[in-house]
Amino acid sequence: MKPSLPLLLVFLLCTCAPAPQKNDSMPETSTAIDWQGHRGCRGLLPENTIPAFLRALSYPAVQTLELDVVISADYRVIVSHEPWMSAEICLGPNGEKLSAAEEDRISLRSLTAEEIATYDCGQLPHPRFPEQAQRPAHKPTLAAVFAAVDRYCVQNQRPSPRYNIELKYEADLEPHFVPSRDTFVDLVLADIDAWNHPELVTLQCFDPPTLAIIHAKRPDLQLAYLDEFPGGLSEKMAAIGFTPPIYSPYEIHVDAALMAEAHALGMRVVPWTVNDTTRMRELLELGVAGIITDYPDRIKGVKEKGRKGPKR
Repeated sequence: MKPSLPLLLVFLLCTCAPAPQKNDSMPETSTAIDWQGHRGCRGLLPENTIPAFLRALSYPAVQTLELDVVISADYRVIVSHEPWMSAEICLGPNGEKLSAAEEDRISLRSLTAEEIATYDCGQLPHPRFPEQAQRPAHKPTLAAVFAAVDRYCVQNQRPSPRYNIELKYEADLEPHFVPSRDTFVDLVLADIDAWNHPELVTLQCFDPPTLAIIHAKRPDLQLAYLDEFPGGLSEKMAAIGFTPPIYSPYEIHVDAALMAEAHALGMRVVPWTVNDTTRMRELLELGVAGIITDYPDRIKGVKEKGRKGPKR
């Protein structure tokens, strides 16, 4: 999750916006923790691939699959963290290494979904995740992920998970890497509606105008505000124009003060990305509603016994 730094300027320029309203429709905080598999299980299998999502579901504690989406040349919703082929994790159609130079990035907006599937994004060892097992894998469509997970859940008699889907929109990437906000949102909503389980979906974004567009089009959908910077939450919600039910901050900024600020606005807190079990326990003590992790296999070792309720 890497937000665009200019987003900070959005909030600094919006000081005259009306004060946000507390989200009084927020359901009562549950004692169950929403454990989310980050990009499936990036620490164990290649990120944002169908094998990673299915592996994450093999851990009973995982309730939600977290993933990222971009848009292809033929306007398909593609599951990918970057709107380009990352040289760190992907090989070309003939197994060739890709250039890591920024000017050589291959935009997914320049490739069809079929062309994207010819790039292997699972066989390169990941330098930051030594436990990750390599295997052939490609960037799937969102529709293909829905279908594969549905089949897995039926075959394994597992309840359907929720999906926490991040729209990877940044204004300075338009139009070469991303379409307009409206087009991006409409395509994602179309895939969700075709799947016909919107109640299982949360949409998240670092870009406030994108969240505002989704909220205007589909107020029934659950939204999450992704944030890299600490503090000033009331001003940030005023800039968006409404208060999403979920606040998803960078985990290093989560403390009692931030939790109190979010809870005062009626927001549940689901931090990213937490891989240290000691930090997981600290966050549970603070009263987070969920945790996003690259390592679902580490959840079992985190004792939830004695977890305190949210501090208000």
